Amino acid sequence: MKNNANNSTTVVSRRTRLLGMVLTLALMIPSVAVSQFNNPATVPLLTAGNFRVLAGTAVTVGATCTVTGNVGGTSVTNNGTVTGTTDVANAAVTTGLSDLAASITNAAGRGADSTLVAVELGGLTLGRGVYAGPGTFGINGTLTLTGTASDVFIFKTSTTLITGATCSVALTGGAQWINVFWHVGSSATINGDFKGNILASTSITQETGTIDGRTLARDGAVTLNGTAAMPVQFTAFAVTSNRMNAVLHWSTATEVNNFGFEIERRQTARWEKVGFVQGAGTSSSPRDYSYADINLSPGRYAYRIKQVDKDRTFSYQGSAEVEVGLAAKKFELGSNYPNPFNPATTMEFTLGDDGPALLRVYNMLGQTVITLFDGNAQAGRLYQVKFDASRLPSGLYFATLESGNQRMMQKMVLMK
Repeated sequence: MKNNANNSTTVVSRRTRLLGMVLTLALMIPSVAVSQFNNPATVPLLTAGNFRVLAGTAVTVGATCTVTGNVGGTSVTNNGTVTGTTDVANAAVTTGLSDLAASITNAAGRGADSTLVAVELGGLTLGRGVYAGPGTFGINGTLTLTGTASDVFIFKTSTTLITGATCSVALTGGAQWINVFWHVGSSATINGDFKGNILASTSITQETGTIDGRTLARDGAVTLNGTAAMPVQFTAFAVTSNRMNAVLHWSTATEVNNFGFEIERRQTARWEKVGFVQGAGTSSSPRDYSYADINLSPGRYAYRIKQVDKDRTFSYQGSAEVEVGLAAKKFELGSNYPNPFNPATTMEFTLGDDGPALLRVYNMLGQTVITLFDGNAQAGRLYQVKFDASRLPSGLYFATLESGNQRMMQKMVLMK
């Protein structure tokens, strides 16, 4: 009995130590919940915002790079493509750098809504707000910024910003890169898929990848060696529902070598391609696009846009969700469409309460032609049913919906 007691004490002691270790490890793991801070004011860029690339010294555009917009610096070496103006040591550059200095001071003076414990931002999901860090910000993995088109994100580090080849800054819910600001106290080194406006006190170097945003360095150089710099500037992305369809709308301000947009949809854990829309190639004018994903089953769907360049490089641009098939909770049988029809038409109905529903079609003699629905239905869900009358003669038919003690009828005309 004494040995059993000692063994029991040992087991309890081990469990206690194990629990203590788990709690200690949990406390050591940095985590940031999706934030819902007050929306900060945007950082005013003034004339610095006229540039996509601005440097206090030299700008170098690599052979593989395309910069969509204006470039300015004390000197500019362009081995790639610049679609806008090139300003070298002129009044526009001087004024732009002065305004950039004011923008940096504005961003640096913002009070932080949250001080991030971890300097590694990959794996975090953050909402609007002002975020500060204790040292170098790094992104190795996906940083998700979620918010509306008007939400502002400001990141402040007094040292450096370094992103790895696996970096991806994902914008969801309609968030826009034009409202993402990175205040960097010294220099930034960028790889991967990066988004936002970099306001660096010293220099900015892009080694690989893409940048959707601005690279603005007050005192030093900007060097771009990625596959592309700012190839397509997205300005809007939204998804709405229309009956049993999801309708996507998005806009671009500028495009360079844009082959087109692949539409991807997800209802479970897996994304699948459902469509493609041709891009404008190279364009400096705003463009509006749309795509309709039709005849869906009721449910919640997520969509994202995969922008593909002509050299087949690609990047993902935002994501949004939509509920398809929602309807008012009322007993209703809608008019069929088209009407008159030949040979098929579609009917829609909803119920005010969950319960059985019976949808039948009768002829002029009151005879049942076909039963289109016979089962339980959910309140607030839009049901669509197709009626194929290819084997029936022309004439007047009646669709009748019954549920409990409720009954509704609609007339239909088959014209062959």
